[in-house]
Amino acid sequence: MTDNVRGSLGPPWSVDLLADLHAGALDLDESERLWPQVNADPDARAVIEALDSVRGDLGDLSTAPVEPMPAQFAAGLDAALAAEAQRHFARPQAPVATAPPAPPTPPPAPVIDLAAARKRRNRMAAWGAGVLTAAAAAIAVAVVAVPSNSTDGSGIAGDAPKSTQQDSEGASAAPPLALSSDNLNQAIPLLGGKTDYGDLQDEAGLRACLDQNEIPSAGVAGVSPVTFDGTEAVAALFGAGETGQAGKFRLVVLTADCEVLAQSQLPS
Repeated sequence: MTDNVRGSLGPPWSVDLLADLHAGALDLDESERLWPQVNADPDARAVIEALDSVRGDLGDLSTAPVEPMPAQFAAGLDAALAAEAQRHFARPQAPVATAPPAPPTPPPAPVIDLAAARKRRNRMAAWGAGVLTAAAAAIAVAVVAVPSNSTDGSGIAGDAPKSTQQDSEGASAAPPLALSSDNLNQAIPLLGGKTDYGDLQDEAGLRACLDQNEIPSAGVAGVSPVTFDGTEAVAALFGAGETGQAGKFRLVVLTADCEVLAQSQLPS
């Protein structure tokens, strides 16, 4: 600060001048000239001691534990962050289409003994009209033996559309959300805002499982059926507001019989 703002360089002392002197903001020559005068003045020494106290309080404040955010505000902030993450990052999972099974292989046509056929033909050659009758019968047998591609319901080809239709109906149901122990952070956008309790039926079923495992159940931010590393389960996402860590979540994955498959703080 300039001298015209600080005031005179002697009693009565300007508080700004004493603050600059205490902070080491003055040049060396001026500081060496003023310190003896300040130390000899009780009023100036009182100001300097007050500044020392403020400096000490600020130093203690940097190492003091941080007071936690009130739980109700932290829980509200967690819920808002979960909803925002779901809105911006959630991607709908398309059901995995499965190829319909190949139709069954039709049974092979019966094999006709050519030698026996020739013998019959030679034996019947002298009969004239009987030859024509035998030929007509042979043609009829061949037509029946060849597999039919009709779709009249009795043939094999007719059964294929029915099987395909059943497979299509089975593929129309979307699979549960898939979670992996290698990437639990994806649970935040996938679970945020969901209220599907799956095999646990309802919120009471979820809380019963949590109480059985002595896991806190406050601040549910989302719950849904999942497959966890291939195992069917129910995943619940909780806001970690009670810990004072805004933006943090707690994930718990449970089976239908309340076995805990995973419990982790997110983002990890």
